[in-house]
Amino acid sequence: MTRLEQKTVENLPKVELHCHLDGSVSKKTLRNIANEQGYELPENEEALCTLVEAGEGCQSLLEYIGKFETVLDCLQVESALEEVAYELTGDVAKENVTYIEVRFAPMLSTRKGLSAERVIQSVVEGLKKGERDFGVKSNGILCMMRGHQEKDNLEIVELTKEFLGQGIVGIDLAGDEANYPPKEYKKIIKLAVEYDLPITLHAGECGCATNVQDSVDLGATRIGHGIALKDDPEILNYCISKGITVEICPNSNLQTKTVDKWENYPFEEFQKAGLKLAVSTDNRAVSNTNLTKEFMTLDRLYQIGYKGMEELTLNGIQASFADETTKKILKKQVLESYQLVH
Repeated sequence: MTRLEQKTVENLPKVELHCHLDGSVSKKTLRNIANEQGYELPENEEALCTLVEAGEGCQSLLEYIGKFETVLDCLQVESALEEVAYELTGDVAKENVTYIEVRFAPMLSTRKGLSAERVIQSVVEGLKKGERDFGVKSNGILCMMRGHQEKDNLEIVELTKEFLGQGIVGIDLAGDEANYPPKEYKKIIKLAVEYDLPITLHAGECGCATNVQDSVDLGATRIGHGIALKDDPEILNYCISKGITVEICPNSNLQTKTVDKWENYPFEEFQKAGLKLAVSTDNRAVSNTNLTKEFMTLDRLYQIGYKGMEELTLNGIQASFADETTKKILKKQVLESYQLVH
């Protein structure tokens, strides 16, 4: 099988379903928005990296989540939210990501009085401008947060309903999964199902496969991470039978210690079982990664080749919350481009 070449991987069309806005703010963009707000960052680049990047020494999901705080401090004004969304589309355009779903938690940007509605409008405006300037088709997914008050998460459900089809395409539940399992949010997610909202939930990132099954039973059609399925063949087969797509984020999964080493990463196991997988970055800045790096990692470990990369990309298109017209266009681009490299 032909091994992947970085330049070719960069140039091939790709899609990304699991990318957090606040975890994907480049250091250059962060310095820009911090300067605009008079927010002091370390001048030393290495010190800034320690503050906002997980690095190889990261020991847990909670430590990883802590890397978002500095960025979030700077994402409390409309102009910054619009700028980071715009710059993210510019960043992904450089590696020919043709479609991206950007997820963000509006409530995390309301600390200084901004309404959740204005947060959403600002991000959507940035994504739209990025689409016009860089040609990257994008949509937003709103994140409810584990540990937040019920009223705040219910507001996110209502706002997803309000903005659905206007730059927002779905809803998610993110945060500390170990202490806040999905079944605790049954009432809230039930409302999302009643509103017929597309649902993707973070589950199976903390070693609990039951959380994945609960998420599927609650109405999720996609699972973020889902790595714990490796420990429960019965639930793995259940997800396969339900046609669930798992959004895998390999480098992030290693940094959060969802797996302790690459030898224990279940990519091949999932592939052989027939689980649908789509590759994403999770957090481009926090994990210091991009989609090209993720595919190169999978090829280095599992020799996926261009055929495997194409299959994973088509899985992403099919599982995306994009409209059918967009899916057809994306699929056509992929089939035509990958035909040239097989």
